[in-house]
Amino acid sequence: MVGYTQSRAGAVVLAVVVVSVAATQADTIFVDTDNCPLSDCCFPHNSRGCDDRECEAIVCAVIPNCCAGFAVWFQGCADLAFDLCGLCRPSGGSGTEADPYCSIQTAIDNAVDTDEIVVAPGTYIENIDFLGKAITLRSSDGADVTTIGPPAWGDVVRCISGEGPDTLLDGFTITGEEQFGPYGHGMFNSGSSPTVSNCIFRDNSTLGYGGGMSNNSSSPTVTNCTFSGNSATAGGGMYNIFSSPTVINCTFSGNSANSGGGMANAGGTPTVTNCTFSGNSASSSGGGMSNSSTSPTVTNCTFESNTGNLGGGMYSQVGSSPTMTNCTFSGNTAVNAGGLYNAGGTPTLINCTLSGNSAESGVGGLYSFGGNPTLYNCVLWGNGPSNILNNGGSPVVTFTDVQGGFPGLGNIDADPLFVDPGNGDHRLSPGSLCIDAGDNTAVPQQITTDLDGNPRFRDDPGRPDGGVPDGVNPIIDMGSYEFQGESTPGDLNGDGTVGINDFSALLDAWGPCPDPCPPFCFGDIDGDCNVGVLDFLLLLRNWTL
Repeated sequence: MVGYTQSRAGAVVLAVVVVSVAATQADTIFVDTDNCPLSDCCFPHNSRGCDDRECEAIVCAVIPNCCAGFAVWFQGCADLAFDLCGLCRPSGGSGTEADPYCSIQTAIDNAVDTDEIVVAPGTYIENIDFLGKAITLRSSDGADVTTIGPPAWGDVVRCISGEGPDTLLDGFTITGEEQFGPYGHGMFNSGSSPTVSNCIFRDNSTLGYGGGMSNNSSSPTVTNCTFSGNSATAGGGMYNIFSSPTVINCTFSGNSANSGGGMANAGGTPTVTNCTFSGNSASSSGGGMSNSSTSPTVTNCTFESNTGNLGGGMYSQVGSSPTMTNCTFSGNTAVNAGGLYNAGGTPTLINCTLSGNSAESGVGGLYSFGGNPTLYNCVLWGNGPSNILNNGGSPVVTFTDVQGGFPGLGNIDADPLFVDPGNGDHRLSPGSLCIDAGDNTAVPQQITTDLDGNPRFRDDPGRPDGGVPDGVNPIIDMGSYEFQGESTPGDLNGDGTVGINDFSALLDAWGPCPDPCPPFCFGDIDGDCNVGVLDFLLLLRNWTL
């Protein structure tokens, strides 16, 4: 071990240098908790006291219940032993595969840039600081069997020394549950931008900001991670202040906070893609996400079953300009605005679906107070008690399906014919008037797929085109999912067949369409702005019942 450590420090002692030459040739360092010579004082167990009498005396002088009567050596006793007894801070091992370190921090201390640290399965009760090093710290067998924490107190993992994307954390469960003493974050990044992948952040708690992860002037890349059961004042799962993290393929579930149960953003431009926010809660605002003076880009995300006082799914206030594309808000609840509450911000929603959200009072879908939201190609349907309400702002809503109607170019008020909204399936059924009904020019150029990852701009030959073309692609659908099948001309009720019910609906719509002709006129199968004989003949041609 001395040879390895000294070689990193550049020692000139010949005997040590000879040993260190081999060490410098190896860029993989190994860690295994099974190589730790620890006493049971360092772990909770179901009997009082522990096997090291000196450590036992130190701990029990502070917490008498660790040794008295019918007490057991609970987590708080072990945590205190970890802090006060030297035997719980081993530095054994040399970092080789045959003789691994037993402490992750010892491995980091002895690593240099580009080194890789491979950690065996186990629970590592310690605080980790990357010390500004561009190293890879990964588990050998994944997060389910490799845990860091819970330490006695403080952040479980820290990057506070300018770490960049070449600092990698991969495949750990990060937990601060049952901490003794002041609460800390699961991971704290300050002025750093590490790469974090395949990790589980669970049951971390802080009286401050960011239970699972807190980013201060940082831009980490976080991929394939789960944030669950974390809590904080703001940002139960993740808190970003003056930060622009990239968060991809992550799940935020069961986190809680006063504001931003799943995620809270304050300044910066976070990018959140292919993420799920479910079952998060906020006692004040933004059960799924809250935004303050920030401009996040949220794409292909699902907000479901989140709760909050204002904005069960999302809350955005003055100075915030979030852009949501291909997102679904469903089953969220709040006192006001189950889906999204906008308090003076300027959110933009493109091809989003808000359905099945509810509020005790006010609006179930989208409530805007003094702000200027913009909605393109969206569907707001089945929210209670109402779908959208503007109070003092100037919303722009176009080519959107709003139950009960809403003024704006290309808007419709027609059942979108979701496949199974009761079970969260908001894909469109054949015959939906939302098919081929959007505005292509409103869609960002990089958006080529829907929430399912299926192609956008897919033409349905069974539906007349409405909306606004871009001269290149077929007309996009409304909502977060693009219809991938083909409708049958004449199937006016979307049940997959053409029969007497469709004929009855055609008769009810008989006559010229409104002038000027809207993008969609119900019953106008041939798209000539008149429901008449030609439409009846098309219906007969496709008669199936």
